[in-house]
Amino acid sequence: MTGHALPENPTAEDFRALARSSPWRFSTVHLTHRRQRDGGSTASGAPVEAWLDRRRGRLVVRSAGETEVAGGPSCGEAVELVLHEDAVRGGRPPSSPEPEVVLRPDGLVGRRPEDWHDHHGDPMWQDYRWTAMLDPAELGQGVDVSDVMATTLRGRPTWSASCRPLAGVGEEWANGYTPRCGCCPLLDSRASRLREYGPEDPTLAGGDLPTVYRVHLDVQTGIVVDITPLDGIDGSSLTTELHAVDEPLDPPLSPPLDPPR
Repeated sequence: MTGHALPENPTAEDFRALARSSPWRFSTVHLTHRRQRDGGSTASGAPVEAWLDRRRGRLVVRSAGETEVAGGPSCGEAVELVLHEDAVRGGRPPSSPEPEVVLRPDGLVGRRPEDWHDHHGDPMWQDYRWTAMLDPAELGQGVDVSDVMATTLRGRPTWSASCRPLAGVGEEWANGYTPRCGCCPLLDSRASRLREYGPEDPTLAGGDLPTVYRVHLDVQTGIVVDITPLDGIDGSSLTTELHAVDEPLDPPLSPPLDPPR
């Protein structure tokens, strides 16, 4: 749903809305992804090429000469999506069922269920940072967003912002940064490690965790295409180049997925 006019000068709330919107902005994508810090089996910085078809729930990834295939949501079973725009377009929202997703007038997502990813999420490769890159809803809450700019990166329009993950305190704990998976957040930080490991985590004693990142979101898709720590400290960082969006895919030959049981 990319036919709406988006703000020319995006605000922090616009950036958060784009981060929530990826599942409703594209169906297929062909990309090359590179992580500068990677705890998985791929060598740090080694590029991987991927083809994602959300309509079929199918992901093909080629790395180091090997091809992997994954299918279905990363957790749970897919269920039918119910989308209601009435609530923000001036109409009367339906009384039943309760709206699952509400769009803003510009087409970005104003509200989505917290557990939406459990039933509809993209197939996973290596860890949940992969699915969070494709659907970065975790940037929509518990993150201080500032210095938002409309930019161009690798030839594509992006919105960039400085993103500072916040640690919830006391009764406000639920309002802190809540990554999809605490051990592989998009924004590795004191906030993410406190939530995952608690205050006794030994890595919190030093000052070697970034506090703020520069994040670029691709405007057409909402995919994270760049993350760079701004503290001069090593943290989670990645780059993603999008080659084609909503075009027919031609992934390398690979074994078929196991039939559903």
